[in-house]
Amino acid sequence: MVILGVYHFLMFFLDLILLRSIRRYSPTTVLCFLKLAVLGFLAVILLGFVFSWGDFNFIIHGLAWHGGFFLVGSALLIRCQTIGNKHRIVFPLALFFCAVIYLGLAVDALLIEPTALVVKRHKIVTPKITSPMKIVFLADFQTDRIGRYERVTLELVKKENADLIILGGDYLQARTKTHERQLVTKFNTLLREINLNAPYGVYAIQGNQENAVWFNWKQSFNRTEIVPISRTVSFNVGEIRLTLLSMYGSFTNRTFHDRNTEKRFRIIVGHAPLFALAEQQAELLLAGHTHGGQVQIPGYGAIITMSKGLPKKWASGLTILPNGSTLIVSNGTGLERGRAPRVRFFCRPDFRVIELIPGKL
Repeated sequence: MVILGVYHFLMFFLDLILLRSIRRYSPTTVLCFLKLAVLGFLAVILLGFVFSWGDFNFIIHGLAWHGGFFLVGSALLIRCQTIGNKHRIVFPLALFFCAVIYLGLAVDALLIEPTALVVKRHKIVTPKITSPMKIVFLADFQTDRIGRYERVTLELVKKENADLIILGGDYLQARTKTHERQLVTKFNTLLREINLNAPYGVYAIQGNQENAVWFNWKQSFNRTEIVPISRTVSFNVGEIRLTLLSMYGSFTNRTFHDRNTEKRFRIIVGHAPLFALAEQQAELLLAGHTHGGQVQIPGYGAIITMSKGLPKKWASGLTILPNGSTLIVSNGTGLERGRAPRVRFFCRPDFRVIELIPGKL
């Protein structure tokens, strides 16, 4: 916190120097403004790396708040320069408009969307079941602190009264061994307080965060009704055939055969959606891992999916695959932690509720 305070103090001091330059160069031209803006941009990044050793979350916040302060201050100062000159009023007004948009996007991406959880619902009609079945799929809880948001998320899952609950991996992301032990203890306490349960069970598969940690991830689920799964298994759950993939299996582009599917509705669940690149003998495929990209550009999609070879259109939401299978990829409820920027843009966190309904196709 001390380092962060020093960083913001130096950046605020630099903001004032840049704004003083705006005031000095009167009337300020567009080119002059752009030169000062680029200088400020480079300073934020340089000082960010110096103070945080490459923590992009640190740098993103610097760009957001100091960039916004500089834009607003520049717009006001240039407007003062143009009072009485009707021919130069467009530039400061346009600059002020850009400042409002910039700060609005920053507030949304950094403060609103990361915890603006939505429940995405899907209905699938199939003749392979005789009774309706509700499934909740929650992926990428991925947190480095257990707080109100994490509690509300699990409470919402609980309120769904689902027949089957599946947790899709990546539960915690710790900085150190000590931090992880603390997180596991707090997470386990929260799970026992919420008491997630379902008639057909609650299953937790392994994600890549559980592969990279120092502590036994399964201890998070001690004394709960949640069954942790670390290897590929297939079994009957009511009228469906459920296949839960190992972490490595979900990253594998191969078909997972099952001779015991009979005429059951089959669901395959993996942490990552890369297994969907191979043709699977299943009606429904569920995955997470991508976080929906966390940042999506309208008309383009996710910038980064961390899933090499996966089409961008498959990285979030529902996709009907070429063989007719339905792929549903959750945006996850958490965020990439560590040195990654903790932002979401046009990509709100979610968990998925799938209702299987008996009927003719």
